Amino acid sequence: MDTALPVEEQNTIRRVLEPYIQSGVQCHALRTRQSGVRRFVSFHVLVPGTWTVRRGHRLLENVEADIRHAIPSVTVLTHLESLNDSASWRIRVLDRTETRPIESPAKHQRQPSDGDAMRPTK
Repeated sequence: MDTALPVEEQNTIRRVLEPYIQSGVQCHALRTRQSGVRRFVSFHVLVPGTWTVRRGHRLLENVEADIRHAIPSVTVLTHLESLNDSASWRIRVLDRTETRPIESPAKHQRQPSDGDAMRPTK
């Protein structure tokens, strides 16, 4: 049976996140799990909506590396969200039962170009 990580490791994760939070990044939906010898951590990271995907991704890479350094042999899963999107704040529950996205991705799809030949189409 899976269990949460020990409280001391959960506190270690919070200590790792604290400098990021003090710099204006926010985190929520922290979940930890241990399944046999495997350990998992997942959470959402909220950044300013003006950030580029590249900047957000670099931040997540750093956060994940810092957690893996503090708690060796842990798998870290993060989810990037915008501080400026109200939907980021509604999704704080552990069990998401909705089957459709909050906003249809089709609204934001661009027309395929010749360089997209390797991308699957619908």
